[in-house]
This record gives sequence, C-alpha cells and structure tokens, in this order.
Amino acid sequence: MKKLIFIVLFACFASHIFAQRWNGGNNDETLFSRSRRVGFFVSPITEFSNFKHDLTTASGGGIGLVAGDFFIGGYGLGTVDYDRIVNEDFDRLDMGHGGFWLGYVAPQHEVVHFFSSVKAGWGAVDIEFDNNSDPDYEDTFFALTPEAGIEVNVFRWLRIGGAVGYRFMTGLAENPSFDTKDFQTMTASLTFRIGAFGRNHDRWDD
Repeated sequence: MKKLIFIVLFACFASHIFAQRWNGGNNDETLFSRSRRVGFFVSPITEFSNFKHDLTTASGGGIGLVAGDFFIGGYGLGTVDYDRIVNEDFDRLDMGHGGFWLGYVAPQHEVVHFFSSVKAGWGAVDIEFDNNSDPDYEDTFFALTPEAGIEVNVFRWLRIGGAVGYRFMTGLAENPSFDTKDFQTMTASLTFRIGAFGRNHDRWDD
C-alpha cells in the first residue's frame, strides 16, 4: 500500500513538473477562460433525410454560444412533409426532436472553412393509420446526429453551412408498418448562423 501511494505521489509530482516546463510556467488555457473568440448566434436549420426511399424535410432552429473554435447550444427540428409521402401506410406521420447541439468550426478566419456538429436530443413519433382497425401509434425516442461539411462567411454576422451526417435512433417500439431503421438514415442539412461570432485576438482577425 505504501509503495502504491509513493508511486501515485511521484507520478503527480512528475506530471506537474513536466506540465510547467511544457507550458513555460504559464497557466493552462481552458475553453472558456482564455478563449480567443467569444460570441453567440441563432440559427434556422433545414434538414433533408430519407424515409422508405422518399425524400423528407424537417425544419427548425438552434441557438449557441461560441467559445474559440467550438460552440455549445440547443436545437429543435420537426418534420414538415411526412404526411405527403407515406399515404400508402399512414394517414399522417409527425416526428420532432430537440436537445443539445455541439459543434466545431475551424479555421473561422477563412472565408470557406470546416464545419462539424453533433445533435443529441429526445423526440416523439405520432402516427395515424388510414386503417381504422389499427390503433394510432405514439412513442418517444433518442436521436444522435453527427455531421460534417463546409461553412462560408458571407458577412461578419452571417455564416451559411452545408453538411452531411447520419441520424442514429433508439427507443422506438416495433411496429408492423415500419422499422426503426426506416428513421435511421443519412441526412443533409443547410444551416444559417446569424449573430456575433467574436474575433480572433491575433493577426487573423476577421
């Protein structure tokens, strides 16, 4: 036991000395305390996906806080045309979800740059069957959608991004008219981020 305590203390001491030398004795930079860029934005979002080989559209929006090359916020999306494409099996199908939105954008000083994000949220599916013998279906789910693409700085206050991703879902109960895999699909999104994005405090100010 004494040997274990000695090893742990020695490791902590050694790592502390190494960190001091590596950083030149300066304090560590953290995401929020010494970020080169701080700002905020609101964002209309349009998402395209696939349901039973038909194109579907969802619309909504998000809001986020910018900290360096990262942002953190929330989002909400709801379908707008499922009722048009699933008339063979359903009279109407509605789906919506919302939750956390995390992203990474770099290098932001470039007109065209990399854009990636992860949406993680909870939602619900509401189905009305055209056959009166079948009860209506309601259930909740969890969705995770990682995506990556490019973003363009149009103005200082406007950025437009396009990305492709994949929506993972879990929690839906089985139903003979559809499968959870019908909702797990590739996505394409168009994002307009409007706000004050801050400035890099170096020669690459934008």
